[in-house]
Amino acid sequence: MDGEVRVLALLVGVLAYTWVGYPGLLWILRRLFGRPAERGDQQPTVSIIVPVHNEQSGISAKLEDCLALEYPRDRIEILVASDGSTDATEAIVRQYADRDPRIRLLKSAGRAGKSGVQNFAVQQAGGDLLFLTDANTRTPMEVLGLLSRTFVNPRVGLVSATVNFLTGSDAVSKGQGLYWRYEYFLRQAESDIGILATGGGAAMMIRRELYSPIPTHYGDDCILPLGVRLQGYLVLNDPQAVVFDSSPHSIAGELRSRVRMTERNWSGTLSRPALLNPFRFPLTALGLISHKLLRWLTPFFLLAIFILNTALVFRHLALALWIGQMAFYFCAFIGWRRICQQRPAGLFGHAFSFCLANAGFLLGMAKVVHHQKIVTY
Repeated sequence: MDGEVRVLALLVGVLAYTWVGYPGLLWILRRLFGRPAERGDQQPTVSIIVPVHNEQSGISAKLEDCLALEYPRDRIEILVASDGSTDATEAIVRQYADRDPRIRLLKSAGRAGKSGVQNFAVQQAGGDLLFLTDANTRTPMEVLGLLSRTFVNPRVGLVSATVNFLTGSDAVSKGQGLYWRYEYFLRQAESDIGILATGGGAAMMIRRELYSPIPTHYGDDCILPLGVRLQGYLVLNDPQAVVFDSSPHSIAGELRSRVRMTERNWSGTLSRPALLNPFRFPLTALGLISHKLLRWLTPFFLLAIFILNTALVFRHLALALWIGQMAFYFCAFIGWRRICQQRPAGLFGHAFSFCLANAGFLLGMAKVVHHQKIVTY
């Protein structure tokens, strides 16, 4: 076997490990060493922090959710941090605050981005635990109690709720629903093993003393869990604490989401290089590299495989691989056409969703290379 074929085999092997081998490894480790989180009966004080920007259509539902949470009234406060809202959001929050003193409106001086207003709100927070949640996330009444009780273990520093995406009937939503089921399998397995280093920005809880101000161009779901792991605490995903959110229902919306996620999280992950050191954090480093970095690099692997495979198409078994690639991308093309025509896409839609996600990874990495930073929602 010559050098070009070896390189092609190596690239295919890395890609197979990223999407199939690593999940298989996690499944084995979880069966051998995994265990669910402990729960106690303590009820620490909690500061609920909701960053908002022009959320007049949904802020009432969010505040109603917060007020309905099953938790002692005197042990929670609700801080709504407005990031320069120009619609009726702040007026609606004031109406609620007039009726319930637990609600406070905090206003930033101009646009600070989601991370900026979260930092501002944390400075005003008085709870032992901080519950960070988005305005469009629906939180069932038991969620706060479930999350808070996992902190009975003094080693636990941050816990995320499991997000159930309310997918529509369109093919984009269905394809991304499959992607998120795959993603949450990885997160839950890493959580049960004790190597998780990522969180869910829709709803997560952190010890007040472990919160460090977030640079505005990083996402809270990336940088806060990394900081907690660096301080030696566990990051968990709670499968019982389920919240509800919606995923983008359009190709453009899903692409923007992937670009934003990739740019903010790649930069954030590399800003904490100690966690990538296998001698200091061996399993956490394995998880970050396998679950995050290699996945975001997938479009580059796919491109390199296709180019090299085309050059070697008539050598060894390369022809079968090339035909397989072409068949997959043709299926993705059919999926795109059927989605654009608003027709059921089936398996073709899943092929297209995979390609769409990787297009987002590619464009996100392009922003990283060009040092473009995304600070707004």
